[in-house]
Amino acid sequence: MVRPLLPTAFAVSVALAPAVAQRTITWPQKTFEEQLARYQECIKRKPFVHHWEAREVLGQHGDARALPILIDDYDKVKPKDHAEYVRYTIAEVFGREFQGKDAVAPLRALRHDHRGPGDVWLWYETLRTQIDAEGDAEAIEVATTDKSAAIRAAAILALGHARSGKVELAIVPNCVEFPKKEGDRMVLLGAMTGALFDTRKRLNEEGYRSALTAYIGLLDDKLKLSHTAKVQMARHLQIILKAPAPFMNPEAWIEILSRGDINLPKNTTTAAVPRFFGIETDGDRLVYVVDMSDSMLKKIEAEKPKGPITGPKKKPKKGAILDESDIPWHLIQTRWDLARENLRISLSRLTPDKQFCVVWFGSEAGTLDACKGMVKASRGNIDKVMAELDEVKPRMSANNPNEVIPPEGKLRGDTNLHGGLRLAYALQQKGFAEEFAYVDADALSEGCDTILLLSDGDPSVDDFLLMDTNYNEGKTILSFERGEAAPSTPQVNYSGPFVSQGIAECPTLIADVRRMNAFRRVRLHAVGFGEANMQLLGLLAEIGQGESFAVGSR
Repeated sequence: MVRPLLPTAFAVSVALAPAVAQRTITWPQKTFEEQLARYQECIKRKPFVHHWEAREVLGQHGDARALPILIDDYDKVKPKDHAEYVRYTIAEVFGREFQGKDAVAPLRALRHDHRGPGDVWLWYETLRTQIDAEGDAEAIEVATTDKSAAIRAAAILALGHARSGKVELAIVPNCVEFPKKEGDRMVLLGAMTGALFDTRKRLNEEGYRSALTAYIGLLDDKLKLSHTAKVQMARHLQIILKAPAPFMNPEAWIEILSRGDINLPKNTTTAAVPRFFGIETDGDRLVYVVDMSDSMLKKIEAEKPKGPITGPKKKPKKGAILDESDIPWHLIQTRWDLARENLRISLSRLTPDKQFCVVWFGSEAGTLDACKGMVKASRGNIDKVMAELDEVKPRMSANNPNEVIPPEGKLRGDTNLHGGLRLAYALQQKGFAEEFAYVDADALSEGCDTILLLSDGDPSVDDFLLMDTNYNEGKTILSFERGEAAPSTPQVNYSGPFVSQGIAECPTLIADVRRMNAFRRVRLHAVGFGEANMQLLGLLAEIGQGESFAVGSR
């Protein structure tokens, strides 16, 4: 999984002034001495984006002289310095740039010194490259004997993503000795699901089939897997085996594996399938990640149905199951109006056995007060959420003399798409995991199995915003969301690296969502409005084996 080094553009802003700045940085071919000088310059600055750039610049081209510096950097991370993301991004550099045999021994020593939840990605990246450089013997040993379920999971995932890993030698023993703790079960199951899914071209090989058979055996009622775990397995088995339905019992899958076909049960659907902007989905634990940036206040035209719009409709009965024909188009003026009504439709279609949460993102990200974690889809909870959404109104006047209000009004600022997704993956039954959500036991077992994402623009800000000196490495602009030119200022706010950077694919954000989803296998559907980056939304949906489409295109 080789990722290219990127030319980048970063947005920066001023906290209480109309001026904001944007800097563009390119990384041409440089000598090691030049790379080291840039590293030393950037690492002294305050914002995380500069620290990220420092490690990326130093590590490019995989110069052996950079490796001990980055290893020492990884060793000395302090909790106050975004430790999870520092170690994750350094591990990404190790996995991308240091793939030769000479790097195996020092990276092996590093990972054996670091075994915490924040180090699981280091184990994955370094084992993956070691498999390709030296073979899979050590990865198989780690996957079958390590005391930590998360580290075993990292080794299994590495075997699935390496060019020559034998996943069956890791998956079969872990199925035979399947743990009883729910968190351990879920992290291993996510890794096995990912490894089998990513190597599904081997379906007709005996070794792969032995692993798949052992994996299917985990659906046996005697093991008492959670329903969330069974949903994850059934979704992926349906794709691997091209089955007519996501069966929850092992007998159906064994029959398909041996015969190649099976009769579809007569009734596999319920009266109200969960739906969002027309996308139908399965799943029992849904999170809606909804854009509340200022641009969601823009008027809509192309998104409206063709032909005359009728006046007020008869109000649906309380508790009625709604569909798109119930949208009150005479009241729909903005993108936010249409998003809210589609949320109303989707929530009305949830049955009481399901759970849900609504995550919003603007400059920041959060949950609604009515659903601070995953909540039951009871009529009372749905009514509270919709009442809160109905109270979301644009602000037309400034709170201070230096604040700039867009012509359409202010909702919740810029587009922190990364923050919204990060929170969605961290949700638990009550609240969310503040760190290491990608391997957190409660987030894995109590979190969502489906994400329904809505956005109308490029990600322009993330959770790593910090004020620092203006280093004059770019131009000054008015705001992240609007981008008009403005006079330079001495102090600016720097966003982190998980923004568009002028690159449609937004590779830093995509890479982190892959990590967040690696042991989760959440289904992700993405809907775009207006100027939405549909290329990015399509890549996100691809990670989650979901759908993506632009509102108004169908």
